[in-house]
Amino acid sequence: MSSTKRRKSYKNICSKLLAGTLLVFSMITLTACGTTKAKETKNQTKETKKWEPLKISEQEKTQAQKEVKQISTICQNIKIDKNKVTKKDLENLYQILTKKGYPTAQVDQESHGTKNAPVKFKPSKTSHGDKLKTFYKQAKAGKTADVTLLQQNTSGGFARIKLESRQGKTTGILTTIYREEDGSLSISEMVKYKVKMLELSEKDVLTLEFYLSDQAELQTDGVMRFQL
Repeated sequence: MSSTKRRKSYKNICSKLLAGTLLVFSMITLTACGTTKAKETKNQTKETKKWEPLKISEQEKTQAQKEVKQISTICQNIKIDKNKVTKKDLENLYQILTKKGYPTAQVDQESHGTKNAPVKFKPSKTSHGDKLKTFYKQAKAGKTADVTLLQQNTSGGFARIKLESRQGKTTGILTTIYREEDGSLSISEMVKYKVKMLELSEKDVLTLEFYLSDQAELQTDGVMRFQL
């Protein structure tokens, strides 16, 4: 009799232990599944997150339009065939804008490539480098500063780069300016970006590295280099 009771008692203990083990295993499995799903959701959110440029205010748009109109008036006397822009045309534009006080960067020049190295672009020769150096020093010192730079392109148009530094953070508005059939200049598009890197080398090469988002973890979008 006592032997039968002991066997029943032993079976009950084993059953309880097995049930407890299964319960713990189920909880671990559910927790792991929940963690995996949470990670998957987080990854999906990251992947579907859109890159949004910084917002451009109406005041900034108006200022850009006003300045493009002024540049167009300055350049209106230079007759350029839109379908055949020559080096002389580009040089004339560079000289006249420089005389009017605009820091102007010439069209990028390719440096010779080799079998082991791709073709690279030399830093753009830029006038009024003193203005850009002053901006750089003020920006690095955390002071409020701004400067406008014009980058020429081969079609006779420009990229207007408006840089602003506020409390150690530098942003810029890149305005693409194209040449109309009648020779006037118009805005094609505008985008505002956050500058990730602003550096001036010992050889007076100013480098801007930027991206089209205010989120620091996103990768960079482009690099500009200017020979001051």
